[in-house]
Amino acid sequence: METVAVIIPTLNEERSIGTVIDGVPVADLLQSGFETAVYVIDGQSTDNTREIAVEKGAQLILEERQGKGQAIQTAFKSITADYSIMIDGDDTYPIELATEMTRLLQTHDVVIGSRLKGTIEPGAMTRLNVVGNTLLSLLARVLFGVHISDVCTGFWGYRSDAVGGMELAARGFEIEADMFAECVRNGLSIAEIPITYRARADQPKLSSLRDGIKIAFFLCKRRFERSR
Repeated sequence: METVAVIIPTLNEERSIGTVIDGVPVADLLQSGFETAVYVIDGQSTDNTREIAVEKGAQLILEERQGKGQAIQTAFKSITADYSIMIDGDDTYPIELATEMTRLLQTHDVVIGSRLKGTIEPGAMTRLNVVGNTLLSLLARVLFGVHISDVCTGFWGYRSDAVGGMELAARGFEIEADMFAECVRNGLSIAEIPITYRARADQPKLSSLRDGIKIAFFLCKRRFERSR
């Protein structure tokens, strides 16, 4: 039986991590022929995120370095599975679509859940964030010549060989831009599914303007750097 790893990077997500783990469609995936394990990669949470994750049956991996990018790099190096589903721990993404995403991975290297092709619930994203994400995705398409509608989405699926070929460097919220650049560098096929993006229960950790500028500069850097 093929295996699916659900990878959830967290930092102080006690209000939502239990809901995300409960929402993983383990039975549906099993019926489709996939055995599932859930991994929470926690970056120094000071609330009850870790305790809740363990209570819900997730395997906990501690990340002493700060940043979402560091957590994802640790996950990819530590976890072995035929397919990996990466999703944020704030319950804004529909983890119930993991089965559909895994099915698409039978014919594609990478699958993303696109907020900009789907529905954004009221309060889930400010108008500035919608414009910023649209512009960053346009920048990514222009720089790399490969279509992607939502380069900053936190909902990605990978085949194991796609993960194995990635050389990631991003430490923070630029990680999705870094993953996209690696997909292009490795000639991977990317499929998209429209998703419903939900409002999170507390304040977002990402700073719209500051982090948007960092992501834009990171995309430019990756496009024009010399081959590694």
